[in-house]
Amino acid sequence: MSPPARQQRQRRPDLLIGWGNSLRQDDGVGLAIAEQVQGWNRPGLKVLAIPQLTPELAPQLADAARVLFVDAALAAGCPAPGWTLEQLPRRSPGPQPLSHHASPGALLQLAGSLYGRTPPAWQLLVRAHSCELGTELTAATAALLPEALAAVGRWCGDA
Repeated sequence: MSPPARQQRQRRPDLLIGWGNSLRQDDGVGLAIAEQVQGWNRPGLKVLAIPQLTPELAPQLADAARVLFVDAALAAGCPAPGWTLEQLPRRSPGPQPLSHHASPGALLQLAGSLYGRTPPAWQLLVRAHSCELGTELTAATAALLPEALAAVGRWCGDA
């Protein structure tokens, strides 16, 4: 990496976006993780805990060195050990419609289209065992938090 590119990356913060519905049990796991990571007070890491992904996030994505999206996934979408961390492609397979609720891929595509920059991005999905009404995570999903947080810590250390 050239010195100017390295300096530019050092100025840009990493961005962690945890989202979900804290009134639907395990759907709030992304929020729970983001709130815990906020407490780490890591320099160079901006953390957002939000109810949903919206197009208004595009400028923050374009300004980030890299992004980690954190969300719940139904059990079928989450193989053992109950969470998965994977890098997202820089380009989506095709146009994705935007509404007031967007996917990580659509937001990355929007950031690239509007601001000319698509940061490298990852997605951490944590198994949701129940999305019924309730403000607490199920015991099964709460038990996954230490491993998921450790994965976030490793991601933060990869900078």
